[in-house]
Amino acid sequence: MSSPYAILGLEPNADPRAAKAAFHAVAKSCHPDVNSDPQARQRFEEAREAYRVITLGAASADIGRVGSPRAGRMTEIDLEVSVWIAARGGSVKGSCPLGKASVRVPAGARSGDRIIARIGKTDVACVIRIEDTDGFEIDGGNIVTTLTLSAAQAKSGGGVEIETPMGRLRLNVPKDTQDGDRLLVAGRGLPATNGRPAGDLYLDVEIIETMTDRAVAALDKILAKARRPRAGGGLFGQDQVA
Repeated sequence: MSSPYAILGLEPNADPRAAKAAFHAVAKSCHPDVNSDPQARQRFEEAREAYRVITLGAASADIGRVGSPRAGRMTEIDLEVSVWIAARGGSVKGSCPLGKASVRVPAGARSGDRIIARIGKTDVACVIRIEDTDGFEIDGGNIVTTLTLSAAQAKSGGGVEIETPMGRLRLNVPKDTQDGDRLLVAGRGLPATNGRPAGDLYLDVEIIETMTDRAVAALDKILAKARRPRAGGGLFGQDQVA
């Protein structure tokens, strides 16, 4: 069976950003709304599953890089967590040279936060490192992701539903939204914690042309051509004299 990286045409251990770009490239040509060919649908499903596998890591993480303690300073280790754990909180299980550990991460944790935990017989400071997961990126307390729209949705605007680390969200897309626009949803980033305000959610718009969009465009061209006056301006192409 091909590895998720091979399916997306990536080098082994490519980062989540590369996986995201590769998946979007497949989606543009093989998404069911764009291509009705069964093989294209299969290619899209395989790419989506490969992307999910590469970026998942939500429930567990590696606890790595044990830092040598300085005089009077506690040993530090890196604790990698997913966007989902950072947003909702949860336990992260892993291991390091000091032993196995289960660290409780509070909702709203930010990269750089330190959590004191007991690993084996040692008290250590776990330094949070939030990984990009499932197409979501973290910038401080803000969450950044892509909002994919059809050309028709972007033009007409209206309600759309998306899944976010903070739960399912319904929002109104402005009319005539353009490819590359960034939409802001205030307060829907990482939750408030430790005196820090809640972050915001940023949606980078990506417009794809669906089969419906192409059909509508073709029909518009036909109607526009039918409305054009015929050569000569008269019945059967002959000028008429009153």
